[in-house]
Amino acid sequence: MEEITPADSDDGFDQDSEQDLHSFSQSTYPDPDTVVGNPWWSKAHPPSSQAARRDGLLHDLERSHGGSQPKANPDLSPYHVTTSDGSVSQVLETRLANPYLVGRDDHASESDFALPEEDDIDESLSGLSQSSSGDSPTKSQPLTLRRRGRPSGRGRCTESNRSRGGLPRRSQKGIKRGHRKPLEPSNEFKALHAQATMAFIDADYELAEQLTLQAILLNPEMYAAHSLLSEIHTARGDYDKALAALFNGAHTSYRNPEPWFTIARLIIARADDDDHSALRDALYCYNRILVVDPGNIDALHHRAPLRRKLGYKRRAADDYEHLLRLDPHDVDVLRSLAAIYTEMDKPDRAIELYDQSILHYQSVDIQRTSTFSWSDVNIYVELFAYQQRYAEAIMKLKSLSRWLLGRRNDVLWETFSEDDREWDLDDYPRRVLVHGFESGTYPGESYGSGMPLELHVKLGIYRLKSQDRQVEEATARFELLKPHDSSSKARLYDYPDLFRDVADALRDTGFYHEALRYYEPLQEISDSVDTSYYADMAACYKAVGLGTEAGDCFRIIASLENDQSDKTAMLVRTEVDERDKNEAMTASSLENHTTSRVPATLAMLISHQSKQRTRPPDLNRELRARLREETARALYGRTQELLAQAREDNPEAIAQWMANSQELVDDFRAHRGFFPSDKGLRVYGPQQGRDDPELDSAVAAGDYRGIPFSSWLDLMLEYALLAARSHNSTKAYEILKIADDANVFYCSPDSMFLIHVCWFTCALIVNDHETSCSVARWFMKEFQFVTDGYRLFSAVNRLCDGGNSWFNCGPSQKYVLRQLKAMDHSLVGQSQHRISFQEKASYTTRDDEGNPIQASDMDLSLLMLYGYILYLGKSYSLALNYFYRAFALAPTNPTINLSLALAYIQHAFKRQSENRHHLVTQGLTFLFTYYDLRHKSQVQSEQQEADFNVARTYHMLGLTHLAIPYYERCLASQTDRYGNTGVDFAVEAAFALRNIWAADEQITQVLDKTSKYLMM
Repeated sequence: MEEITPADSDDGFDQDSEQDLHSFSQSTYPDPDTVVGNPWWSKAHPPSSQAARRDGLLHDLERSHGGSQPKANPDLSPYHVTTSDGSVSQVLETRLANPYLVGRDDHASESDFALPEEDDIDESLSGLSQSSSGDSPTKSQPLTLRRRGRPSGRGRCTESNRSRGGLPRRSQKGIKRGHRKPLEPSNEFKALHAQATMAFIDADYELAEQLTLQAILLNPEMYAAHSLLSEIHTARGDYDKALAALFNGAHTSYRNPEPWFTIARLIIARADDDDHSALRDALYCYNRILVVDPGNIDALHHRAPLRRKLGYKRRAADDYEHLLRLDPHDVDVLRSLAAIYTEMDKPDRAIELYDQSILHYQSVDIQRTSTFSWSDVNIYVELFAYQQRYAEAIMKLKSLSRWLLGRRNDVLWETFSEDDREWDLDDYPRRVLVHGFESGTYPGESYGSGMPLELHVKLGIYRLKSQDRQVEEATARFELLKPHDSSSKARLYDYPDLFRDVADALRDTGFYHEALRYYEPLQEISDSVDTSYYADMAACYKAVGLGTEAGDCFRIIASLENDQSDKTAMLVRTEVDERDKNEAMTASSLENHTTSRVPATLAMLISHQSKQRTRPPDLNRELRARLREETARALYGRTQELLAQAREDNPEAIAQWMANSQELVDDFRAHRGFFPSDKGLRVYGPQQGRDDPELDSAVAAGDYRGIPFSSWLDLMLEYALLAARSHNSTKAYEILKIADDANVFYCSPDSMFLIHVCWFTCALIVNDHETSCSVARWFMKEFQFVTDGYRLFSAVNRLCDGGNSWFNCGPSQKYVLRQLKAMDHSLVGQSQHRISFQEKASYTTRDDEGNPIQASDMDLSLLMLYGYILYLGKSYSLALNYFYRAFALAPTNPTINLSLALAYIQHAFKRQSENRHHLVTQGLTFLFTYYDLRHKSQVQSEQQEADFNVARTYHMLGLTHLAIPYYERCLASQTDRYGNTGVDFAVEAAFALRNIWAADEQITQVLDKTSKYLMM
């Protein structure tokens, strides 16, 4: 037989071309090839034959030492023996550690005895069984391993010995093949294992190791002993030996995947990403799991990325597709397959798999498709872009975005392919011009504002690279990044990668000027600049004729890292060309030249090569500022011309006016000086320490871009109102927030007053109860202890049709209570402050000298406001306290008496009430006081109101016979059904009477009241 090595065969477990199992040669105990714990060895040599095997090995040892009989040394490990001369022999230990060394040449190399594949294990063990029984080969006749194939003595499979299924019949003789159930551990093993465990607990690791090794020698198939040995080495800090011991023990627990998972995790945790040897060891562990359980999802999830790292992409793809069959439409698996098939240049297969999953997800409820996200849309369309199928990418991107935003049934845009107006942020100015489009059919967030910014940029890049090359549409998508915004909240700081993608796309398509608009802002982010960035920007500079700037980029590259790449060589040629054009410029003058396009932070990188110099005036900057001012004036003039038509609800005029106004607002917002990060700098006028001459001159002149600040404010407020009327509350609030944050308006009381008046007006237009309450609280804060502020808060809540949830919510209640405490605090004497108040009052209004303004008298409206908040929260007993305080100030006020009456009666209906009759009596007392006060009035509508309220109270108490006369008086006091004599309660009274008569089955009365009062 010819001797073979693993290099001649394929791996028997994972079918990869690598050797999955490596020798742990540094261990002084059994390694992965050991007999101890090795199921292949235990299968051929059951524990009952251990003594005979040991005698045979001692016989071999005696012969190797010249006939001296070795003796067992009880003080040493079971793997050590002592010869006649007293030396400890390692031969037995070495041979026990590797079964393939038994009976072999002691001078042979270890590579001759590498672990064979699984298909050859049985033949190898058969030869080893013969050697252990005493018929071991000599040095002249070494033991060899049989080559893969049919062993000698086994005939071919013929029809006579073939089973029904077509496989050879199993021989009835010999040992049953395969892994067998381990034998019951002996009592000696149990005792040794228990002693080893106690020694381990006592931290006697030497004794614990010896006892554990003796237990393993008795019963090597017991996983618990190997696990304990691993714990012992771990406690010592010898992690390699711990891992090897656990590796040996895992073979004894063949069908338990947990040891293999643990070993793989430990190997990967201690290995580097480029340590392929360790990755192969981990791969072997997952292969062993999948041999027993081919459908183990966890093992497949771990093995697939390992195969990909090792370069076995086809097999990694097979694993992922197997996972997809086990768990169809798993988006994580789809993403991995998309990456692998792209690397294999097979994106069509990934598209096919994605198409199947998309059809599945679209067939179920969209609420259940949370796993399919925008990231999957991005990956899916990139598969088309990888093949330069940009038209299909655009179509798929729009279709999937429409589905994820809840507009799958919006067929209007399925056939619309002229441009991308469907994904504009607002309906105006383009979307409303599409025939069949109706604003408000779908939420505004289901259009452009709902699509992630990354996909907007993708859409623009695809438009730019498509065959028709719609540059205007691409530019519109790119402008959403707002490259002109230099404020601290600019999108540059959140999306620098998108800026780079846009700049690269524009450069690749030849739009160098536009590419520089996105390249240059990236200089402010140090993490986004590298040699390739400056190389690309230099190429754009050279293309537009700015060779000096290109040379500056080259010098920055040279100072960052002496890069000698192709791009650096290109920049060298750029600098040479520039020198040819300017022969008078020497190398030293070129080194001392600085351009305004290179930021100061980067110029510092080459400061050691240049001297201190002053920046020359930037004439281009002044020219650009003048052009921007002229453009702003032209746009403002156009908005003034269109304003009258826009106020008359002309759709085209509104669209054009809002487009022009948006450009002006963007220009205003782009000026960083108007929006300082420190609120303490919000001072109207020039300020010390502020190096912004443009802002100081603008504030001093009272205008910006030649437009007065008052006109800027009017423009923003008008824009917000038009946006609110178009049901675009998000845009309206955004514009108002810009005005509120601008420092030129912040310290102007009149401007802030107008901004907040417009703010709650917009909230009322769109029926936004929360925002209206929030803005109304601003008036109470800025005009503290002013009755009109509290009345405004009540009126705004009365006008919103959203219930009372925000009127008596927690924040509103606490805010009004603080106002009430501040009023009480200012009215009591100083001696009562410490006794009556545990916290300091919050005064929010100050006079011109900065002193807090305190209340001069008790405010009736504030008391009643807080009482109403408690009343609506059904805290009637607490509300009575504040109603009584107001009653003490104005006992003849009809509203206060009515509020007291209703609070008593409502409190009587509560389950916790102790004396309901008393509460009702109290309430009726205040009710008739209110009735008498109203009837003293000469206004007929107030008398009618009193009749209706008394009738309604009796009706609420179930006393309908008492309520009917007052309802009849309410109807009799009606003089003009459609007149303007005040609030008319006749319709409400007639409806209440109709319900009373209907409950009593008085049909005639029902028809009479209905025909006379309830029909138009």
